[in-house]
Amino acid sequence: MDTLNATPATPELGVRASRASPVVIATDGRAQSDSALVVGRLFAGSLDAARVVTVMKSMPILPDSQITVSADIHAARRADARRVAMEQLARAWGGESDVELGEGDPATVIARLAHETGATMIVAGLGRHRVADRIFGDETALRLIRVSDVPVFSTASGMNHAPRRIVVAIDFSETGLRAARMALDLAASGATIYLTHVAPRDSSLYDWKGGAPAYKQDASRALQKTREQLHVPSDIVVQRALLQGDPATELLAFAASVNADLIATGSHGHGFVARMLIGSVTTRIVRCSTCSVLTVPYAAIMTDARTTVEPTVVASLPRPEWQETLDVFSKRNAGRRCTVEVDDPEIGAQQQASDVPFLGTTFDPHDQRVELMLGDNGDGTRHLTRDISGVTAIDVMREEGGRDVGLRIAHGTGQTMLTLYS
Repeated sequence: MDTLNATPATPELGVRASRASPVVIATDGRAQSDSALVVGRLFAGSLDAARVVTVMKSMPILPDSQITVSADIHAARRADARRVAMEQLARAWGGESDVELGEGDPATVIARLAHETGATMIVAGLGRHRVADRIFGDETALRLIRVSDVPVFSTASGMNHAPRRIVVAIDFSETGLRAARMALDLAASGATIYLTHVAPRDSSLYDWKGGAPAYKQDASRALQKTREQLHVPSDIVVQRALLQGDPATELLAFAASVNADLIATGSHGHGFVARMLIGSVTTRIVRCSTCSVLTVPYAAIMTDARTTVEPTVVASLPRPEWQETLDVFSKRNAGRRCTVEVDDPEIGAQQQASDVPFLGTTFDPHDQRVELMLGDNGDGTRHLTRDISGVTAIDVMREEGGRDVGLRIAHGTGQTMLTLYS
């Protein structure tokens, strides 16, 4: 295993947070949140791009109880919660800064703030999950992951630098790829990233053509393909690891063996109910990990665009230019691999296509609709045409050098996101 040189305490790329897309830092005033404040400010890059929030839980009231909480008691509780958070912030940051105070269920309030502010990510303390926490519902980090539609970085106690050894759980889904991309953005210069896939036990591979050896060979090739889809800085080492057994057990053991300071994984909830029932693998990792955990939800439609493009190079197109600009966009990008996702408040986030060639897009001024064409040009084996009506806005996203990275098409109350990779 390679020995890393001393690394700076800042990410190599960063999440490019800004006032418009801040890092939301959650604290409860306790020591388990100290690292969240330190790491959150590190990722935010500046005070303007960080929003610190503490949430005061509502006082439990028994059903049919005649007992009420006086205004004075309520005000005293608010003042005390704010004071504790401000004192902690002064210790962690060495100076005064503003703390936003919410009231209610902490996970719900924090997730709502992140959604409403267009946050790049949420940083919260991982805490220690005891049996009592599960019984009384105090697993705030886990509950936050369940309800959040932006990435959540759960910080282990004592972490005060950008991650240097990162284990990324790869299941060859879009969320796994997103987790790998974000891990790269958060990694310190000189970091080592392990793209890790856990194959099922031999007994579950009987139906696989060729059995376990064939599965492992295919998985190894798929890991290499994942590696090729990432834009890896020259000073970051990416290694592949193929394990076998129970996913959570193997990932936690491997992370401990390489002394990882971060495990990155995607969650697969496509709607509210699915997000509330996140998989047992994510749950066990969050509960049992001794290092920090990054979870990227499926609903984070804009995550890749936020971590790839500066906000200043998101160009909103005037309606008269839609047809011409989309035609030019098609000529520039035909053949590139892409993913198409739809985010609708009524149905949640839905993936329409993943890792397919982009053929082109156009705007029909007569029917006032955008058409996306995807697939393997010529053989017709993989072809998809998506018609989008009721379009209200079109944004083109580009890297600083001018290379296109995607389209955002707003329609009705939702949006369609085309993300280009290769």
